[in-house]
Amino acid sequence: MIELVEGARHKTQGRTITEADIVAFAGLSGDFTPIHVDASFAATTPHGERVAHGPLVLSTAVGMATHLGIFGDRVIGLVNLNWDFHGGVRIGDTIHGEVEITEVRRSSKPGRGVATYTFTVINQRGDTVQTGRLVVVVRMD
Repeated sequence: MIELVEGARHKTQGRTITEADIVAFAGLSGDFTPIHVDASFAATTPHGERVAHGPLVLSTAVGMATHLGIFGDRVIGLVNLNWDFHGGVRIGDTIHGEVEITEVRRSSKPGRGVATYTFTVINQRGDTVQTGRLVVVVRMD
């Protein structure tokens, strides 16, 4: 598990978003909005094709960061999630995350702290498609 150090920056592996990801997320979430699941409709939009659900990309970014070992069993709970969506992620786009540990502080409860992570999600063209901030309660030694 990676040590919680303010200012530390980490880059995730890339992951290609597939049609199967979008269909599975639609089924899981119940979000069958046409821009995600209807190719004919999506062709009439500015994107010109289906795009992934914003929360699917957010979840994928957090999942990729989990593989880095920056969360793990130290996380006790979610405090806040603030996320901005800057562009669509199409089927076949490969995204990766850049994550910075921006704040780590002890809480008033013994053995606990609060950690803030800042995310930038970038596609294969170098475009920032999402940015966000995740605040969690963590176990502290």
